[in-house]
Amino acid sequence: MKRSAELLGLSVISIEDGKEIGKVCDLVVNPDKGTAEYLIVDIGLRYLGIKVLPFSNVEGIGEDAVTVQSISSVAELGDVPEIPALLEKNVRVKGTRVLTKNGRMIGTVSEYIIDENNGGKISGCEITGPDNSDTGSFVSSDVTITFGRDILVINEGDETGKQTKKPGVQAREEKQEAPKKDTSGDKRSADSKTENNKSEAAKLFEERQREYLLGRKVSKRIETASGEIIAEEGELITEELLDKTRETGKFNELSMNSKA
Repeated sequence: MKRSAELLGLSVISIEDGKEIGKVCDLVVNPDKGTAEYLIVDIGLRYLGIKVLPFSNVEGIGEDAVTVQSISSVAELGDVPEIPALLEKNVRVKGTRVLTKNGRMIGTVSEYIIDENNGGKISGCEITGPDNSDTGSFVSSDVTITFGRDILVINEGDETGKQTKKPGVQAREEKQEAPKKDTSGDKRSADSKTENNKSEAAKLFEERQREYLLGRKVSKRIETASGEIIAEEGELITEELLDKTRETGKFNELSMNSKA
């Protein structure tokens, strides 16, 4: 089991050639399945260098890295048909309010737990009470009805309990076979559609990240390779700072280093 925050910043390593592909900078949740379906990987280039890693392609997740079989395990944003729709739904889980089916607000999700051995299934959420108390409460996915953009809806009853086991590190035992691509149809039309998908997915991802980051604070100094300081630790994230990090290729680094 892993907390979502533990995945951010981890290197993604190809087992086949021992190379680092990039770093995990975000997770994409599928609210219908209740899973962290994809990892967003920053390969160190400008914004369009963002790649997608399906959780089904992950071999293992440790304290220092995520391992995959080869570089082909990651894909372009536009090559995964469901990515634009998931980004548009923008379900982050963390920060959403927790409401029982009977209309009782019991707190806010402070973190969620991922089962890396079960396709990224969200096993439950840690919650903070309405008055920022009761930080040890835990809501199991078994009682979760809806993962919404603003609200997590759960069944009324014994919905909370203390989490006693800290998420550990386990290697994946099973892999889901990736769906085969349909190569039929006109190639030029397919290529054009792919480029449009890439552009749309990249735009949606940036919009989602900007909305999330705006008003948060920088948790680590961000600077260029030449030593130019882009943002200081504790600095408030504004539209101007977001534009600056995008122009200098540090947008994804900022995404991995922010705090409330």
